[in-house]
Amino acid sequence: MDRRATIRRWLALREREGLTYSQLAARSGVNASTLAHWAWRLRREQEALKGDGFVELIPADAPVSAALCSQIVVELRGERRLVVDAAIESAELTRLVQALERC
Repeated sequence: MDRRATIRRWLALREREGLTYSQLAARSGVNASTLAHWAWRLRREQEALKGDGFVELIPADAPVSAALCSQIVVELRGERRLVVDAAIESAELTRLVQALERC
């Protein structure tokens, strides 16, 4: 099991049992400040995912009209890439990306 998964497991135990970081450190053998830092880091990552995360990016060398483009490429986490027709409705694209991000 990788370190992130191990820390997540310990932090889940902390939530379930209402442990302090000191109590969890004693049980896990992981320093309390390290546990607190990981909790902060993981919370911050979750908060970043809550926004819709869509930003229109147009390269400097792109044609003046975005309508001339035939495809939209969306870079997802985990080095995944989604390529769709440029005519896709924004609501449909939003639903598709959100579904893929849950996988």
